[in-house]
Amino acid sequence: MLEKINKIIIELKKELENTKDLESLKQTKAKYLSKSSFYIELKNSIKNSDNKQEVGTLIKTYTIGINDLLNDKKNELENSFFIIKKDNPLLTNKRIFIKEKPGVTHPISEITKQVIIFFDKKNYHYSHGVELEIEKYNFDILNLSKDHPAREMQDTFYLKGKKLLRTHATNMSARELESTKKDKFRSYSVGPVFRNDDNDATHSFQFNQIDIFNIGNDMNVSNLKWTLNEFMKFLFEKNLDTRYRPSYFPFTEPSYEVDVQCPHCNGEKCRICSHTGWIEVLGSGMLSPAVIKNAGKDSDKIQGWAAGIGVERIAMMKWPISDIRDLYRNDLDFLFSYKEKI
Repeated sequence: MLEKINKIIIELKKELENTKDLESLKQTKAKYLSKSSFYIELKNSIKNSDNKQEVGTLIKTYTIGINDLLNDKKNELENSFFIIKKDNPLLTNKRIFIKEKPGVTHPISEITKQVIIFFDKKNYHYSHGVELEIEKYNFDILNLSKDHPAREMQDTFYLKGKKLLRTHATNMSARELESTKKDKFRSYSVGPVFRNDDNDATHSFQFNQIDIFNIGNDMNVSNLKWTLNEFMKFLFEKNLDTRYRPSYFPFTEPSYEVDVQCPHCNGEKCRICSHTGWIEVLGSGMLSPAVIKNAGKDSDKIQGWAAGIGVERIAMMKWPISDIRDLYRNDLDFLFSYKEKI
């Protein structure tokens, strides 16, 4: 088993040599930890092992070896990021604060306001967020099984009394789906969610999420795509192509990752979209029949769809903003300049 661990660590070293950005590093981290079949099998084996101490030592050896390599690569990428961005006006063009200068709306508030305007016009019900949650609404109704990785401590902040800080705004969809007596109902929610994640240029342990769901006896993928396409046009104030890639979420079936055409380069070379011309913005899909049943509804009569979008991700795309931490630093210079095009 130790030989297998050493072999995996060598494979990771080779893969990290070709990792050029923090988003790719995040995917690599998931591949070798939360989504690693070997790691999951190793952790599960401790339950039935006759020598738990030996298995525990192997798990510790694996996680320390993997995390050390990932953290070294993360530091390397972050250091190179700030060196390369010396010409970034958000980092270099300092302004003198003038008392008479009028204030500006914070980018998170700006996006939140646009979300409310759009969905209120579409007659969606606004659901006020519950941030201190229980597993029933954060996990159980949403078809996240007891052994799902998202329930583990490295992802979720658990509190005393079987409480937790919600990991997604989808908890409000679960609450609304269970409480509504209607067969047709549409709702949205905007607010902070919490995950035990890295605090770097593209990640934060707290961020804001938009959650949308729509149920009825005639809901389908076409309705989902039309709504999200119109929403993207409204947010970015221009017609942008979208593409829907098959994915997996426990609470939707089928599930889609949604990409939009980069609003700054139209497919040409651009550092905002890493020269691909496309940016992933959200996850979505048709509500799983299991979720509808878990909420006490008849899945043979009711269908629905759901989508989740990060407010910070939209803000960073729209203006654009290089570092998510700028959104929380209370830097007046940044607030007065974030709408300037880079």
